[in-house]
Amino acid sequence: MERSRKIRTAVSIFLIAFAFGLNITGISPILGVLNEKYHQYGTSMVQLLQTLPYLLLMLGSLLIGWWTTKASKKKIVLLGLLIIGFCGIVPFFSEQFWVLFLSRLLIGFGFGIVGPMNTAIISELFEEQERAGYMGLHVVGMGVGTMAGNLLGGMLSGISFRYFYLAYLIAFISWGAVQFLLEETPPVKIEKASEMKLNAKVYALSFSSFAHTLFINAYSMNVGIYILQNITEDTTVTGAVTTINAVFALMCGAFFAKISGLLKQYTVAGSILSAAAGYGALLVLPGMAGVYIASALCGVSLSCFMAGASMQISVSVEPNAVAKASGVFSIIGGIGGLIAPAVLGNTASILLGENSAVNQFRVACFGMLLLGILTLIAAIRSRVKRGQ
Repeated sequence: MERSRKIRTAVSIFLIAFAFGLNITGISPILGVLNEKYHQYGTSMVQLLQTLPYLLLMLGSLLIGWWTTKASKKKIVLLGLLIIGFCGIVPFFSEQFWVLFLSRLLIGFGFGIVGPMNTAIISELFEEQERAGYMGLHVVGMGVGTMAGNLLGGMLSGISFRYFYLAYLIAFISWGAVQFLLEETPPVKIEKASEMKLNAKVYALSFSSFAHTLFINAYSMNVGIYILQNITEDTTVTGAVTTINAVFALMCGAFFAKISGLLKQYTVAGSILSAAAGYGALLVLPGMAGVYIASALCGVSLSCFMAGASMQISVSVEPNAVAKASGVFSIIGGIGGLIAPAVLGNTASILLGENSAVNQFRVACFGMLLLGILTLIAAIRSRVKRGQ
């Protein structure tokens, strides 16, 4: 690929991920405010607003394999960005709880069809040895988008919590740039999406994504509530804390080629264990110190996990099956995100006696630690098997 095309494609990859980063932001900077405003619906219902998009995210991801045989990747991405933009700003015009609920549900479809596309675009347009750098760029874009959503949303919510939703105008900016920069490629030439064969590695990574997404959501669902209840009622503090999360995700994305080169097959396991360490720090260290460390390490975890798992998926199946594999990865991971409020809340209540932010962090810490150990053992066994 000539240099100018590589640059245009790289910018497009960055901007697609930039808008997708809003999925991580969600409504976490104002979740504490919403918990008080809509207290009659209960904390679990309000927390569900953060993870509700995963329901239709799974549907969008389910359709990706088939859809790439009917339309270009560019057209699919542009549609998804429009859905994200429109659904994201709708709650600005109404404070009704069910308007917010419906918009959060529908926005998931946009994230669902945008999410797998960068992996598919990178696999289609770049050789295997070039992909790690572009996967890192994808994570950088997500980090910048999350950071922009958190920081801008936090600042806007200082005016009124409703102004937070204007941060979703970011999706329209990405749409305009991608429309201009990303080249059209023909649909995948295959008669049936069912012919895009997957393998055990895809499903193993998808299960890891399920568990990782389940436990990483403890941070986004609870950090705002934890700060509001234990430290300060200033929403800009929550915005700053979640921005730190995005900054560290961005830094890991920028250096992902080096990180993956250093950790190799242990990259995914390392990313999971970093989240366990972050939750542990929050539980052990008092005040904002623990919160800052947790934010940083959860950002590292999310960044390296997504890039590492996506990289492994891109080289484990045929190029025409990458979009479908990425869709399956998103679907199974999405289930973890969707059920996170119920699973974390009920587990905290049953095992620890109360559904609180602190107890959900405890559950997530143990879950991440166990998942990380299992993933590390699997990586070691895989290496030994290859050595034999």
